[in-house]
Amino acid sequence: MSNQKTVLIVEDEIVLQDVYKLILNSKGYNVVTANNGAEGISQLKKHMPDLVLLDVFMPVMDGKQFLRSVNLKDFPGTTVVVYTNLSDADTKKEVHDLGASDFVVKASMTPDDLIDMVAHYIG
Repeated sequence: MSNQKTVLIVEDEIVLQDVYKLILNSKGYNVVTANNGAEGISQLKKHMPDLVLLDVFMPVMDGKQFLRSVNLKDFPGTTVVVYTNLSDADTKKEVHDLGASDFVVKASMTPDDLIDMVAHYIG
């Protein structure tokens, strides 16, 4: 794949991180990972990914803090999708207000859903 797309997974559950990475690598995506929001910001600046899959609840810096700390206008080619097991309307509204393009409930996301969602946003 000549024009390989990069996905940054910001997720503190290493098993989930590995599974998502394996699935997306198998579809030809370049996958970069971070274990918390602080690492995520560092990886965002370093790799300028096409898509960020951002968990909400993480140690050190959570997903909301990540969104507050980054001016997404500085990364015009990057789409942020928040995914979490917390599906309350307040969190959903807050992350949208902070610039996330979508909000996905992690527990309901199958590998096919993951692939479809990534393909929807970055092809």
